[in-house]
Formats: sequence, C-alpha cells, structure tokens
Amino acid sequence: MKVLLIRPGHEHMITTNVPKSVDAETGMYPPLGLLCVAAGVVAWTDAEVRVLDAHALGLDAEGISREAAAYQPDVVGIQAMTFTLVDAIDTVRAVKAARGRTHVCLGGPHVNLYPDETLAIAGVDSLVLGEGERPFADLVNALAAGGEASDVPGVVFGGDGEPAAWRARELEDDLDSLPHPARQLSDISMYWSVLAKRRPITTMMTSRGCPMKCIFCDRPHLGKSFRCRSAANVADEMSECVAMGIHELFLYDDTFSINRNRVLAVCDEVARRGLDVAWDIRARADTLDDEVVAALKKAGVARIHIGVESGSPRILKVMQKGITVAQAHHAFELCRKHRITSLAYFMFGNPTETQQDIDMTFDFLRKCRADYAHIAVTTPFPGTQLYQMGLDQGLYSHDYWREFAADPRPSFSPPAWTENFTFEELDAMRAQAYRKFYTRPGRVVREMLAIRSLKEFGAKARLGMKLLLARGESE
Repeated sequence: MKVLLIRPGHEHMITTNVPKSVDAETGMYPPLGLLCVAAGVVAWTDAEVRVLDAHALGLDAEGISREAAAYQPDVVGIQAMTFTLVDAIDTVRAVKAARGRTHVCLGGPHVNLYPDETLAIAGVDSLVLGEGERPFADLVNALAAGGEASDVPGVVFGGDGEPAAWRARELEDDLDSLPHPARQLSDISMYWSVLAKRRPITTMMTSRGCPMKCIFCDRPHLGKSFRCRSAANVADEMSECVAMGIHELFLYDDTFSINRNRVLAVCDEVARRGLDVAWDIRARADTLDDEVVAALKKAGVARIHIGVESGSPRILKVMQKGITVAQAHHAFELCRKHRITSLAYFMFGNPTETQQDIDMTFDFLRKCRADYAHIAVTTPFPGTQLYQMGLDQGLYSHDYWREFAADPRPSFSPPAWTENFTFEELDAMRAQAYRKFYTRPGRVVREMLAIRSLKEFGAKARLGMKLLLARGESE
C-alpha cells in the first residue's frame, strides 16, 4: 500500500485582508498537519508514505500529476483549506488523471465546515473529520485489508452524490500518545521565515483547542477545549528538531500561554536540557507576567505574538477579546524588559467601529513600541460568530462562504466588514498605519542594528517595501 500526502499549491489562493505579496515575503512554513498525519501512517500502518509539498516546490497541477503518476499511490490525502480550495480541487483532478483508481481523501479545516459540499466535488472519495492522525491511519488499514472502510470513525464517504452516514471521532485527550510530526519525510531546507535568524525553520504544536470566545476566530477541527502535551514530550520533540539541524521553531498553538503552570514547566524543562533552539509563541496579553516572560526568555523564546486587535476598550468588548488595553501595553513592556521580540496584531473595520475607535488603535500602535505589527482589514471567516452576525444583521445578503464551498471560483474575493467604512477607506487606513509604524526613526535604527546578514537585510527590505506600497492589492 502506497500513501501520498499532498499540500496543494497556492496559485489560486483567496486574497482576503492581507496582500498576497506580503504573505509571499514572510516565509515558507512546513505543512504541519500533513506531517502529523504522515507520522500516524508510519506508526500505525504498514504502508509506505510520502509527503509532497507542492506549494514549497512550486508545483502546479501538471507537476502534481507527474509526481503522482511516477509514485502510483493507492491512497492520497490532500490538505483542504477554504483559502486554497480551488488549488485543492485542481490537485484532486491531477491525482485522478494520473491514476484513476487512487482513493482520494480530503482533510483539514474546510471539510469540517462544509463536509457535504466537499463530498460533492468530483473525484473526492472520502473525508477525514477532526484530528486526522488516527482516522486516516485507520482508513489506510481498512483499504489495505479490503474491508469496509466506511465503518472507520471520523471518516466520511459519499455515494451517488449524496453524503452517507458518518460518525465523528472524539478529540484526542492524551496528546502525548501521538507520534511527533514526520519531518524526515520532507526537505527541511525548503522552510524559512523572515523573522528567523537561522535556517531552516519548522513549526510545532504543543497544545490543541482554545477556550476563548473571540468572535472572529474558529478552529472547528480542534475544538474549544484546551488540551496540552507534557513538558517532557514537548522538549523531546524540540530535541529531535535540533538533532535534525533545526534551531528555529514557530509554535502554532492557538494560545500557548493559557495554562500558567504548564508554561513554566515547559520552560523549565527546555532550559534544563540546554537546547540550542529559538522559538516563538502566540500569547494572550492577560496571561503574561514578569515571572512567565522571564522563564520564556531563559528557555530560548525569541518572539511573542500578541493579538491586540484594537486600541479601543469598547471594541475589545464587542470582539469578546477578554483583555484590556492596559494589559496589552504591559505585555509589550515585559517583552522589551526581557529583550524578546514582540509582534502585535490589529484589525481595522470591526463591528460598530467608528473613526474615534480607529484613532485609538493608531494611538496604541504609536505607544506600544512593538517590534512588528500585522494590520488587517476585518474579514469574517467561515464558521465564525462574526460571519453569522453579518448574515443575521443583513450586512451580507446570502451565505457567500457556503456558496463558494459548493462552487469554488478562482475569482472569488470575500467582502470585508463594511458596516461604517468602505473597503477602500479601511485599506487606506491600514496602509497609513503600516507606514507610520514601520517608518518610526527609532524602530528603523533598532532593526538595522539587529540584522546579521545581507540575506536577512534583503528579505526584510523587500517585505518592508511591500508593506509600504500594499494599498489596494488585496481587493
């Protein structure tokens, strides 16, 4: 039994609130979900498995078809995300063209949001719902044995264009029982980040699920309950990465800092082992204090991503962010004190937002002294409370995300939240905010002094220019 796991290209990626050229300059990150699924195949089946990262390799549908024809897989798993759905469908077609009898299975966030629409796509034989490691491995084993694969919990089959009965599988309680991502199946040299000081880089998750209630966020396949790995298990994976020659890790936990005692335990274990690794985390402003940030620094944390979203206390309540402006300011002060790079995230055009609210965000950007800022135009994503609000309030006349899921088109561009401002007005304010933030004299000097190589200088210079010239590109 041969298994091929594919990340599609991004040729037809939906452009939302971040210019595509800016995304292209930030880095190339490995397909972590596929590497986790691949690890399950290695651990729990006798199948041969390969990972094809078409995005990193620059492969179009024809290139994917050539690779599939050469490998002749029995089962193909394809990552399906709403924003790359058109490319995922092209990948399905490419695989079927190369070997028509190949069983094609899709997994990822999109299939959890729109399973019926995904099953209706020509060439799709099954879906994996929720966390994919065990269901996909069970599917491979069932197909290899010639048994009734439709009985596998968490796997959905379609028949005659209609979805069959399905059973969702419970989320994994013991994350330590899962094998570490099969990074040995990918070319680690392909992956880099403009933020990293060393190459190659990789991504990692130490927990799954987020219990917070922000109305603009949803990860349906990971659930709302916070589940975490032990400190020893986390440090073990970091050690494996270092042994492979990887010294920069980007953690994809929704919020690494939710459980304070666990944060300290992970930091203590990593520091005790003396691992030569720099890593970053996503953290909530209200979970950072001096002891925690000091422990993070000692353990090698180089960057902390902090979602602020708005400088207006009223808008923070509207977005159900659960933090205060004072807590956000304090979080950036702690990062400066302990010399950890900070990244601040904001959105313009939130529900009920006025010019006064946006001016408060401009003021926060000026005063917070974060090292980097990511500024987006608020766009409701599928499955979020924000999107449902837009439908309920009549801001959007129909369920355009479901319409897209049923009939994906490369020309599709989702609308922003334009309750009080046009997209053009919001885009102009975003461009102005980028210019003001990234051209502050003190920040420019600090950034220049921190650059260690001509390659790093070139990457940051290109990104900086595109940030300053990005207005209008994301329409």
